[in-house]
Amino acid sequence: MWKVLVVICIIGQPCTMFEEEPAKFYTTEKECMAKAEIKARGMVKTYQDFGYYIASEAHSCQYVEGLNEV
Repeated sequence: MWKVLVVICIIGQPCTMFEEEPAKFYTTEKECMAKAEIKARGMVKTYQDFGYYIASEAHSCQYVEGLNEV
């Protein structure tokens, strides 16, 4: 199973890594990456709407072993 990770770096602030809460898991990396991109775009837009300047953004998925696939 795969989970979404998003890192956002705001000018003047340390970079912050985010995970979905509550955690959501995806059965394939492709599905997870699609969700990660959507999530990252939405988060960047929200920060920009509040006047923050984004230095960089990265999104990816992490494989989590030991979870039963549904």
